[in-house]
Amino acid sequence: FIRDEKLFFCIGDVSGKGIPASLVMAVTRSMFRTLSSHEDSPERIVRLMNDAMADVNENNMFVTFFLGVLDLPTGQMRYCNAGHNAPVMLTDTKSPLPVEANLPLGVLPGFEYVGQKTAMHDDDAIFLYTDGLSEAENSSHQLFGEERMFEVLGTRRRSEDHLEAVKSAVRDFVGEAPQSDDLTMLFIHYFSPRRLTLENDIKEIGKLSAFVESIGEERNLDPVLVSSLNLALEEAATNVIMYAYPKETAGTLDIGAILGPDTLEFTLTDGGVPFDPTAAPEADVTLGAEDRGIGGLGIFLVRKIMDSVVYTRKDGRNILKMTKKI
Repeated sequence: FIRDEKLFFCIGDVSGKGIPASLVMAVTRSMFRTLSSHEDSPERIVRLMNDAMADVNENNMFVTFFLGVLDLPTGQMRYCNAGHNAPVMLTDTKSPLPVEANLPLGVLPGFEYVGQKTAMHDDDAIFLYTDGLSEAENSSHQLFGEERMFEVLGTRRRSEDHLEAVKSAVRDFVGEAPQSDDLTMLFIHYFSPRRLTLENDIKEIGKLSAFVESIGEERNLDPVLVSSLNLALEEAATNVIMYAYPKETAGTLDIGAILGPDTLEFTLTDGGVPFDPTAAPEADVTLGAEDRGIGGLGIFLVRKIMDSVVYTRKDGRNILKMTKKI
């Protein structure tokens, strides 16, 4: 889940089978959610989870666990491993993420978990999995292994296609042999945001065109779509400059763009007075200009161009997120 522009994610594998194992994993998931809702440090979250689980571990079960916190604007990723398989980093090369082994959760109360960090750059990805993948067996009791896994991950694909390719490869390898273990996979593809900062001056609006055009060139978008996106951003940015800041007040408007495989997400953030452009009554475009009230056409236009327009007010800042499917 995402909180404060950080993506919190984890993967885990509980020892044992059946209802007791299911209950342990349910508790693990619940603790991760609860602690991550207010704590940012991966090693502290893992330590608190371990202490709580070790105190009530009557069945001597444990959970291998990996937790990551990815800062979406910067790509900085902090993580903590608890005896789990090392994830695979996919950059220009493929390699296991360096991890401290640490102990699985629930084994030893008071264990000091070591946190680590790395940087993800635009178009980098990370693949997480449980040992049900690498230890999948065929009828000859051969293991699927990490070498085959790396071969499948070697081709550039969309996230969903990567997961489907790995599943298909395991299925083909195992054949008719009964499944020996459960299998969980998680693939995260990171696209770093493009950024533009405008001063609170209507003359700055002209900078938007080059910003949007550079995105269009990078994604090879239709010029008509680029023109529409530019129009929507101009309307939204003009609203901020005209209404968010009092007259003669200096300020800035930060515009971020995240280029996903299927979407473009634009986020406009400013420190002006609370101003929700989406609260304006929708303009009735069936009326003539003389019968229609002033205002509302800009946000009407933005909504027609974009697939989603959402406003929030957080930490004294206006945040407008606009998403377009491509």
